[in-house]
Amino acid sequence: MAPKGDNVVVSNIKLERIFSMKGGKGEASYANNSQAQAIHARSMLHLLKETLDSVQLSSPDVPFVVVDLGCSSGSNTIYIVDVIIKHITKRYEASGIDPPEFSAFFSDLPSNDFNTLFQLLPPLANYGAGSMEECLAADNHRSYFAAGVPGSFYRRLFPSRSIDLFHSAFSLHWLSQVPESVVDKRSTAYNKGRVFIHGAEECTAKAYKKQYQTDLASFLRARSKEMKKGSSMFLVCLGRTSVDPTDQGGPGILFGTHFQDAWDDLLQEVLLYSQC
Repeated sequence: MAPKGDNVVVSNIKLERIFSMKGGKGEASYANNSQAQAIHARSMLHLLKETLDSVQLSSPDVPFVVVDLGCSSGSNTIYIVDVIIKHITKRYEASGIDPPEFSAFFSDLPSNDFNTLFQLLPPLANYGAGSMEECLAADNHRSYFAAGVPGSFYRRLFPSRSIDLFHSAFSLHWLSQVPESVVDKRSTAYNKGRVFIHGAEECTAKAYKKQYQTDLASFLRARSKEMKKGSSMFLVCLGRTSVDPTDQGGPGILFGTHFQDAWDDLLQEVLLYSQC
């Protein structure tokens, strides 16, 4: 049975089929409101390239496979994949080896707007018309085969030993589910219908911590099966300045308050079912 809170009945429908960033290319879309993520991603390129230098180069007869987990629907993921492939190509060339073909998998929840993402992709260079080097040098063309992979990254998404590099930025703070105890009135961890934990009870914070530990362990187990020998992961995670998980700091309070206000507005507009 679905757990109940004081202002909402939590559906048994899996969250991964409901939640996503705002799709499309409109004013409120993720594609047009992800500049902050882009700035932070660019500030960490030197760290990404250090990770890429540690990836074991396989035979050029085997495609080099890159995955961006939590890709969303904007151009940031395309930029990062392009940086990765260009850097790996330079490593092959520096070793006197012709670069292999490249595959890039863009992965996010099934509710993600993959249509908008693929519309942003530049066209594929014509592999049949020339060498790989010519394809990589083609202006306004991509030098890799692209595909979308819908699904939660807290489970297996790819065949065993098939991926050379996993990249994920600003995604792993999303939990696979709301801990059941925080929406159960009978639980000491009950969060009184709030959608953020700033100032919450210690048992509430522990429930979220346990859920995160469970999710992260599932994430790492899945990736350990999918990674090739000598492959790498580059993960960018949000952090906080306090050891107290209920102290989200200035930005946490700001966003948490906005989320709560939006939640309450939806309830008032009867867009969500309110428990009487």
